[in-house]
Amino acid sequence: MSDDRMWREWSQSAKQSVREKYPFHLEKFEQEVLTKIQCEKRRRRWQVTSWVAGVAVAATFFFQIVQPFEGSSWGLTGAERGQKVFEWITPDEGFMHALKNGYPILPEVKLEKDGFVYQIRDAMVDHRRITFTLLISGEKMEEIARIPDESKRSEMLYGSLRVDLGGLIETGRAPKEFQLIDGVHYLIITPNYRIDEKKMREFMNQTKPVLPVQIVDMRKDDAVVAELLLPLPKSVTVAEKVIQPDAEVDAVLETDSLLTRLKVNQIIASPTVMEAELEAALQDGFELYRLENVKLVDGNGKEYPAMDDRINENLERVRGGDATRVQGSDKYTMQFFPSLFFEDIPEKLELRFDEVSANKTIRENIVLDRNAKYPQSIPFGNKKKLNIEKVYYDKGKLFIVIPNKGPEEINLRVDGQYYKDFIVAENLETVSLTYKVPKQDTYQLEMSGLVFERFPLKGVIPITK
Repeated sequence: MSDDRMWREWSQSAKQSVREKYPFHLEKFEQEVLTKIQCEKRRRRWQVTSWVAGVAVAATFFFQIVQPFEGSSWGLTGAERGQKVFEWITPDEGFMHALKNGYPILPEVKLEKDGFVYQIRDAMVDHRRITFTLLISGEKMEEIARIPDESKRSEMLYGSLRVDLGGLIETGRAPKEFQLIDGVHYLIITPNYRIDEKKMREFMNQTKPVLPVQIVDMRKDDAVVAELLLPLPKSVTVAEKVIQPDAEVDAVLETDSLLTRLKVNQIIASPTVMEAELEAALQDGFELYRLENVKLVDGNGKEYPAMDDRINENLERVRGGDATRVQGSDKYTMQFFPSLFFEDIPEKLELRFDEVSANKTIRENIVLDRNAKYPQSIPFGNKKKLNIEKVYYDKGKLFIVIPNKGPEEINLRVDGQYYKDFIVAENLETVSLTYKVPKQDTYQLEMSGLVFERFPLKGVIPITK
């Protein structure tokens, strides 16, 4: 099978599987971008179609209409302007919406070092999100391509390098692909990250703002083998709008459920995403984990869904002290797109959801008797049980054997120590946790883990009148 055909089949399969899992992506944006690329008749014969989700993104409202921007008003002129279409990736709706409204793709950055050629293309960034394509080629890459041992070659390509952003905390994915294109081998890395907004501001407040993109070799004690400086033009450093809920509306939901109070404090609009700051109070030490089917909806029925993989948490608790929060409540952030950055604030904007998931950490201590009869079932919380198949001591280690069914849902510590080894049995039915503790008849066993509660709640919180 040719490289082209294999890539096309893989691409279609990947896109189909992701669309089924993440249904909020819009086909019309994908087709529009691919059509533009084909019309440009670029030299490259393929495009990486990596739809990336699982990144939390945010909600926004602001006070004025922002018109589409020309390059000059954004501090981009002449050679400083980047390309007009994404060539190597298919962006998600947030990035595509920004591009359609004139937000720039940054110019290419290139570096040749130690036999490698590093190129950054398709870079779009604001205060909260970044996507780009990193292409690595050159003589050294051709040498790697000629390595006959596939496992060794794969380790060098996929297991050795990672991309850091100058100390930014990144949440998201950076898929890697190794491809032969027009006779040249490329390692293509396509990060799509939610980034640390506070640290990003430090970069943006520099006299000549740049974002350091570092290629790190994990086989060399995380040594930085190359660093490309991505210039941040005015379009990036000033691109943000903030809105508070209208004074005439009560942006608070109060209930008699486990979630007793939920308030929308503000929304910050960046070009590629909106981030909503929520404040929630829950009973019995619980924290918010998910709001199900959550979205912003305006008076015309237009929806702005949350970025959500339908599985993991879709909001993030803001840690640390905050004098502005109500006693007994916690602050959270949640991300939505497309952003309202480029439009006027709609009337009758609301936050809606229909179900709540919450969790909390619990800890319980028991005495573990090495000489007791096993198997045993030990209650943990109101809904879980720790099933112990066997306990024994051998060669200076204590072994606790448990079923191989979610073995890490309950964390176990023996006399204050976490397990040293996690050994799966040959029949795959059990796992053994080993602890390097002295031999004795009884031990203090600490169990800890998360308990979840999920309940329906038709939530509607008004934001604009």
